[in-house]
Amino acid sequence: MVHLPIGFLVFAFLLEIFSRFKKDNTLTNAIPLALFAGAASALIACILGYMLSLSGDYEEDMVDSHFWFGIATTIITFLAWLIRIEKIKIPKTNQVKTNISTLTLLVILVSVTGHYGGNLTHGSDYLTKYLPFGKTEKAALIPVTNIEDAVVYDYLVNPILENKCLSCHNASKMKGGLSLQDSLAIMEGGKNGNILIAGNALKSEMIKRVLLNPSHDDFMPPEGKTPLTEEETAILTYWIDNTNAGFQTKVGDIKTPENIIKIASNFLNLGDGGNNTKTALPTVNKVDQSDIKLLIAEGFRLTELVFDSNIYEVVLPSKTVTESNPEAISEKLEKLLKIKDNVLWLYLEDNQVTDDQINTINQFKNLQKLKLDKNPISDTGISKIVSHKNIRSLNLYSTNITKNSLETFYNMPNLQNVYIWETEITKEDVLPYTKETDKTLNIVFGS
Repeated sequence: MVHLPIGFLVFAFLLEIFSRFKKDNTLTNAIPLALFAGAASALIACILGYMLSLSGDYEEDMVDSHFWFGIATTIITFLAWLIRIEKIKIPKTNQVKTNISTLTLLVILVSVTGHYGGNLTHGSDYLTKYLPFGKTEKAALIPVTNIEDAVVYDYLVNPILENKCLSCHNASKMKGGLSLQDSLAIMEGGKNGNILIAGNALKSEMIKRVLLNPSHDDFMPPEGKTPLTEEETAILTYWIDNTNAGFQTKVGDIKTPENIIKIASNFLNLGDGGNNTKTALPTVNKVDQSDIKLLIAEGFRLTELVFDSNIYEVVLPSKTVTESNPEAISEKLEKLLKIKDNVLWLYLEDNQVTDDQINTINQFKNLQKLKLDKNPISDTGISKIVSHKNIRSLNLYSTNITKNSLETFYNMPNLQNVYIWETEITKEDVLPYTKETDKTLNIVFGS
């Protein structure tokens, strides 16, 4: 809705310009309608913008500038419309000049208003941050060759916040009154108080929101934004628990679990062991565009994880397959087998996946992350996954598994994270395994 006035007013301006060259009354007669539509949509945009400003999530001075320019644009648009339909009388000798002047003024006003709106939504540098010139360069971090030299916040935490959180939590746009722009802003917290409890990640609001069920109203990031990966969540948890949410602590200053060393090393392209040897993605053949189109037609969403890697995240949106036609999931997975080597992450939440489809899923040999939550999967199906060599993350939230699947989890060679809330498995069921095995496995029960 907020973009409609821009389209209508620019359209009215173009009609005015072209009508001068074409001498076509059809173009001229359409201008009042474009102006009325622009005025009406601008009025609605002002009302919605005012309601949004009451949330307090935006920087006050920027909101004021955007608001008053929007009001001015709306008023002048209504005046321009009234002049066009001759409710406001203008001498005929001045009509052409007045019409062109008001439309030119409106284009200028709507441009300035839109610019301030862009500042609110995308930050004050949204027009310049991608330019190769004329901008102040952010101080670059000096590359580290040893993981122990990396400051946890600067090298590991801040890049995650910049990529996944800053679009909604910055100095000009503070959703929930929270900015994550720098250490001072983070420590200040938001409307609901502190987001960090040093030394206790699971009680810190930052982590609690990330671990909620994605359908929960408080889940972060919100719908439409890219969620944090398990690895990113592990880094934030490590930062809060092990460094007490410190901003100067280096990896080498504290005891760091082996799985975090591995994740952090991969983040910094230092290889699994922390030296400067880049870990490569699987080398696979290029996916044919016709196959991609076929899979999209089947309802799959495909996202290439690294540019030109031919490695994909594949998502089948929830309830694409329903109880009325459960056999459809088998057909869709069979078609997905065409690119089985190219699938690194596979999300099949709430799509009638049963134990019968696990044999098909096992053919995705490069699969590292598998989401099977809200499906009628049982221990029988999970037992078939045990031989998969590459799965690192397994989401079985709200499935039919029991404690009998725990042995499978601990026997999977590379499994690191399992999500099992709303299943029959309890924390007491897990205790014997933690005592009897050296395998580090993060089993998440939710909140």
